[in-house]
Amino acid sequence: QACTFPRLSLAPGSLVPLGAMLGPLKSFFWPQRAGAESSGSPAIENLGGQGRRSRVQDVRAEDYATPEKYLEGAEIPTFYQFQSNLVADEDLKPGMIRNLEVDKRLTLPTRTHIRFLVTGQDVLHSFSIPSLGLKTDATPGRINRINTFIQREGVFYGQCSELCGTLHGFMPIVVEAVSPETYAAHARKWYKE
Repeated sequence: QACTFPRLSLAPGSLVPLGAMLGPLKSFFWPQRAGAESSGSPAIENLGGQGRRSRVQDVRAEDYATPEKYLEGAEIPTFYQFQSNLVADEDLKPGMIRNLEVDKRLTLPTRTHIRFLVTGQDVLHSFSIPSLGLKTDATPGRINRINTFIQREGVFYGQCSELCGTLHGFMPIVVEAVSPETYAAHARKWYKE
């Protein structure tokens, strides 16, 4: 006896509900269950909500006001940004470490919980300061978060530890850890400029 598979004829470009496509398959493979399921089980539905459209809008941090309780007594903003470049060989002074010294160091307070939000702008990088135990990837389009708590004052050297590509070699990172009081005076100077 020849086995014939039931056919489902469609007009070009027409949409078929999932239940209509699965019905012939179920009756072909499980003929004894096909009649029982059609009577008591719920039909397959589209749960996505066809009439709703998701709203997408650009949101920036500046769009949200900072609550007043966080502004009371806060003389120092919580972030700032600057560009730090490698010191060239001809500009090195005695005591500077070749290929690890920068023109502007990142100054951070000691005895304070610090959070780094790390991302890349052009290619993959790797933010690494081994003496602080920090290493994370800097990936364009993604934000990685790492935390640190520096217990002693000093200068900590690191660099990008990723093969970033042409003209991306020797990307040093220098963190200068100072007391919270020194940091507050330093930060006030930066924010005024």
